[in-house]
Amino acid sequence: MSQPVLDKLRDVVLDNRQRRDERPSERGKQVLVDPSGRIVIGDAVDDEERLPLSEVHQAVFAAG
Repeated sequence: MSQPVLDKLRDVVLDNRQRRDERPSERGKQVLVDPSGRIVIGDAVDDEERLPLSEVHQAVFAAG
């Protein structure tokens, strides 16, 4: 995974944690994973691509 993707993931997770939003409804705050394990942020995919994706609950990411 590239560094810009990891940076975006970190920013999304930290922002969701600060908001105490475990199931964000805003697409840009959702973390999704496809069956092969590819991680994407919700605003990076369109509606057709979302079907095989699963949302990652924010509690998966360790609180520090």
